[in-house]
Amino acid sequence: MSNASTMPKTKPSIYIDTCIARDITERRSDASIEFIHRIKKEGWTCKISVFGLLELVDIEQESIFVHSQYFIRKLTLDEVYSSRRTRNLGNKGFEQAFKYVDRFRRDHSFIQPVGLSDQAWSLAIVVASNSNLLASDVIHLVSAWQNDCDVVVTDDSFFIEEATKYLKNEGIWDKLRVCKPENCYSVLRELGFSNI
Repeated sequence: MSNASTMPKTKPSIYIDTCIARDITERRSDASIEFIHRIKKEGWTCKISVFGLLELVDIEQESIFVHSQYFIRKLTLDEVYSSRRTRNLGNKGFEQAFKYVDRFRRDHSFIQPVGLSDQAWSLAIVVASNSNLLASDVIHLVSAWQNDCDVVVTDDSFFIEEATKYLKNEGIWDKLRVCKPENCYSVLRELGFSNI
């Protein structure tokens, strides 16, 4: 499950974490938006896990729920927070969340959804057992690893720090890196992509 290949790559393969997908959908990070535009312009491969798309649905459903509880029902923040895990949206909320993710997929159709094989799920258990990474971050890391990506792009500093430790410990650092969007160009050059 290495991303080393017999032929050298001329274009990088980028994996985006859910927070980057959210950044570009919500237009909340210039660095993420600029990076995604560069990926598309250059014709680089870009991937996101199906799990990441599910996280986008979950985040949007929670946002819809919190908005309705706090601004419409006028519950306190404590009441909203304690009821988040038992949200009950109904069809209108489901439709809004679906449209949100559908718009992301349509507007960024060059981003390929990827899944995990049975072997990759086994690897995910090993990674989780031997690192401080959260389960969701393990899924993202192993999704990128299994799907031959060169870089995982995220805004999550803890994910970057812990994944870096793990990848260096396992001797994978020369094949797969984790970084913020603004650092990705220099990381790609370090990996040997000289035309960046």
